Amino acid sequence: MSIDMPTYLETRRKFLANRAAISIDVLARYAGQWVAWSPDGSRIAASASDPEMLDALLRACGEDPVQCVIEGIPGDDVNNEADGSAA
Repeated sequence: MSIDMPTYLETRRKFLANRAAISIDVLARYAGQWVAWSPDGSRIAASASDPEMLDALLRACGEDPVQCVIEGIPGDDVNNEADGSAA
């Protein structure tokens, strides 16, 4: 199966532009969770505490899990780990 590289690159460009436009306030709602981005990166299609749960959630929402991008959103404890004060 060959990839249509121009189409892939255009889709990826749109995803990255849309993903970058999501505000930090929106992302903060998902702190410490895993999210599945819609194929175009314009919204979070599903979220869960465990990435393995996302596949079923996406299917239930009518999304194709293969087309979604999975990303972990750091939680509050990231700052503590970075400065050495993790509990």
